[in-house]
Amino acid sequence: DARLDRAIVQLKAALADLDAVETQARRLVEHLALVLQGSLVVRHASPAVSEAFLASRFDSGWGRAFGTLPNGLDLDSIVSRADTASR
Repeated sequence: DARLDRAIVQLKAALADLDAVETQARRLVEHLALVLQGSLVVRHASPAVSEAFLASRFDSGWGRAFGTLPNGLDLDSIVSRADTASR
Protein backbone atom coordinates (compact mmCIF):
# COMPACT_ATOMS: atom_id res chain seq x y z
CA ASP A 1 0.00 0.00 0.00
CA ALA A 2 1.42 3.37 -1.01
CA ARG A 3 0.24 5.04 2.22
CA LEU A 4 2.07 2.50 4.34
CA ASP A 5 5.17 2.81 2.15
CA ARG A 6 5.16 6.61 2.65
CA ALA A 7 4.76 6.19 6.40
CA ILE A 8 7.78 3.86 6.48
CA VAL A 9 9.89 6.36 4.54
CA GLN A 10 8.83 9.15 6.93
CA LEU A 11 9.61 6.95 9.95
CA LYS A 12 13.08 6.11 8.63
CA ALA A 13 13.79 9.81 8.08
CA ALA A 14 12.60 10.69 11.57
CA LEU A 15 14.75 7.96 13.12
CA ALA A 16 17.78 9.18 11.18
CA ASP A 17 17.46 12.69 12.66
CA LEU A 18 19.51 12.03 15.79
CA ASP A 19 19.29 15.67 16.91
CA ALA A 20 15.50 15.41 17.30
CA VAL A 21 15.10 11.78 18.31
CA GLU A 22 15.06 12.47 22.06
CA THR A 23 12.52 15.28 21.96
CA GLN A 24 10.37 13.39 19.45
CA ALA A 25 10.51 10.00 21.19
CA ARG A 26 6.77 9.74 21.91
CA ARG A 27 5.82 10.68 18.36
CA LEU A 28 8.37 8.24 16.98
CA VAL A 29 7.00 5.42 19.10
CA GLU A 30 3.45 6.28 18.03
CA HIS A 31 4.53 6.34 14.39
CA LEU A 32 6.41 3.06 14.80
CA ALA A 33 3.34 1.42 16.37
CA LEU A 34 1.08 2.63 13.55
CA VAL A 35 3.47 1.35 10.88
CA LEU A 36 3.70 -2.03 12.61
CA GLN A 37 -0.09 -2.23 12.97
CA GLY A 38 -0.51 -1.21 9.34
CA SER A 39 1.85 -3.91 8.13
CA LEU A 40 0.02 -6.55 10.15
CA VAL A 41 -3.40 -5.40 8.99
CA VAL A 42 -2.31 -5.39 5.34
CA ARG A 43 -0.99 -8.94 5.67
CA HIS A 44 -3.68 -10.52 7.82
CA ALA A 45 -6.97 -8.58 7.74
CA SER A 46 -9.74 -8.50 5.17
CA PRO A 47 -9.43 -5.86 2.46
CA ALA A 48 -12.28 -3.82 4.00
CA VAL A 49 -10.65 -3.75 7.43
CA SER A 50 -7.24 -3.03 5.95
CA GLU A 51 -8.56 -0.12 3.89
CA ALA A 52 -10.43 1.36 6.86
CA PHE A 53 -7.36 1.13 9.09
CA LEU A 54 -4.99 2.65 6.55
CA ALA A 55 -7.43 5.40 5.55
CA SER A 56 -8.06 6.36 9.16
CA ARG A 57 -4.38 6.42 10.12
CA PHE A 58 -2.41 7.46 7.04
CA ASP A 59 -4.72 9.47 4.74
CA SER A 60 -4.95 13.20 5.28
CA GLY A 61 -8.05 14.78 6.71
CA TRP A 62 -8.85 12.29 9.46
CA GLY A 63 -9.28 13.36 13.04
CA ARG A 64 -7.32 11.98 15.93
CA ALA A 65 -10.51 11.05 17.76
CA PHE A 66 -11.43 7.36 17.87
CA GLY A 67 -13.87 6.35 15.15
CA THR A 68 -13.16 9.05 12.58
CA LEU A 69 -13.33 7.47 9.14
CA PRO A 70 -13.51 8.88 5.63
CA ASN A 71 -16.49 8.33 3.31
CA GLY A 72 -16.49 5.44 0.88
CA LEU A 73 -15.30 2.57 3.07
CA ASP A 74 -16.97 -0.86 3.03
CA LEU A 75 -18.34 -0.48 6.56
CA ASP A 76 -21.14 -3.03 6.03
CA SER A 77 -18.53 -5.71 5.45
CA ILE A 78 -16.66 -4.73 8.62
CA VAL A 79 -19.83 -4.68 10.74
CA SER A 80 -21.07 -8.01 9.39
CA ARG A 81 -17.65 -9.54 10.10
CA ALA A 82 -17.97 -8.46 13.72
CA ASP A 83 -21.66 -9.39 14.08
CA THR A 84 -21.52 -12.81 15.75
CA ALA A 85 -25.32 -12.99 15.98
CA SER A 86 -25.57 -13.45 12.21
CA ARG A 87 -23.17 -16.38 12.13
